[in-house]
This record gives sequence, C-alpha cells and structure tokens, in this order.
Amino acid sequence: MVELIPKEAPQIPRWLNIVFYFALLILFSSIISFFVLGNSIKSGQNKLEELRTDFFESRTPERVSLEKEILTYEKKLTDFSSLAPYHLENSNFFNLLEDKTHPKVWFSRISFDTEQGRISFSGLTQSFETLGQQILIFKGESSINSVSLEKVSIDKTGRINFDLSFSFNRAQLE
Repeated sequence: MVELIPKEAPQIPRWLNIVFYFALLILFSSIISFFVLGNSIKSGQNKLEELRTDFFESRTPERVSLEKEILTYEKKLTDFSSLAPYHLENSNFFNLLEDKTHPKVWFSRISFDTEQGRISFSGLTQSFETLGQQILIFKGESSINSVSLEKVSIDKTGRINFDLSFSFNRAQLE
C-alpha cells in the first residue's frame, strides 16, 4: 500500500546534536594537539642535543682535571664525615694527665691504643719514691681502670727510667 499522506521525518533530539558536535570538537582538538606536541618534543630534543654538544665541547683538559680534583675532595669529606662521630676526644685525656702528673715526673713518650683504651708512657723521675707516688695518683683516679709498671731502670746519672701503662674508662673521659 502506497501512502498518500507524507509523514514527517523523525526529529533528532537537540541534546544528541550537541553531543555529536562536542565529540567532533574533541576529535579535531586531539588531532591538532598530537601534531603540536610532536613538534614541541622534536624541537626540545634538538635543543637538548645542542646543549649536550656545547657542554662536551666546553670541557677543556683543565676543567676535566679540576672536576676530578673536586670529586676527590668530595670523597675525602664524605669519608671524614662518616668517621667523625666515632672519634674519641683526646683533649679530655690531656686535661686528666696534666692534673694527675706528679711535679717531679717527666713523660718522654706517650702511645695511645684507642681501640683497647690503653695508654703507654715512657718517663723519667728522680727517685723510686716519686715513681711510687705517681702510680698511686693514677690508681686513685676513677677514670683509670688499671695501672701496670712495665719496665724500670736506673741510668748513669741515677735517675729512674720507667715504662708505665694503664687502661682507662672511656665513659668518664668523654
């Protein structure tokens, strides 16, 4: 059957038209953005390559040696800063030694073993009495754990040469 009365074409809703045009706008803007960003990346890479070339051309032998020297000093500073917290401050020991040394005793050699907390002395005094007093002074000190007389001898002039060692308590020296 043939229709004699023409029917109206169905109308597309307005919101569907808006969505269609919006999708077309997004499609075109993404295509344009793709080419713009690709061009921007390519020019950035060219600029980076120019900077790298300039940098490596400006490296003279003097500059290279200076950089190596700076890196050497940097390594030394890093090593020192890692060791510094473990350093035992010796100035407290010297204050103790100054306060506790007998006036008639003279020390000619001091040797430190900081790992074991042991100190060895070579010294000279006028008599055995003075040496005994010095040992008693060290034994009476709370920061000194043990005192031992290693060697005693009399020289040609009648003075007493001795080697003395003691271990100390680190906690009381720090």
